[in-house]
Amino acid sequence: MIKDQYIQQLRSGTRTITFTKVDGNERVMNATLQESVVPATEGKRTAPVSNLVVFDTDKQEWRSVRIDSIKSFV
Repeated sequence: MIKDQYIQQLRSGTRTITFTKVDGNERVMNATLQESVVPATEGKRTAPVSNLVVFDTDKQEWRSVRIDSIKSFV
């Protein structure tokens, strides 16, 4: 799946993303970009093109995930 497809799905609801963290550990995160869920932010969230910026619904914080580290996106 390409970045634009991930973003489109995250805007329509919460998705569960399984990925490998930089330290080698696997992490499962519930994330979204749905406007009714994410907090209003000042300025634009930026990250390298190779990363996906998402809102972690469990931790209630913004996170960045390397796209090439994603194992599962459901």
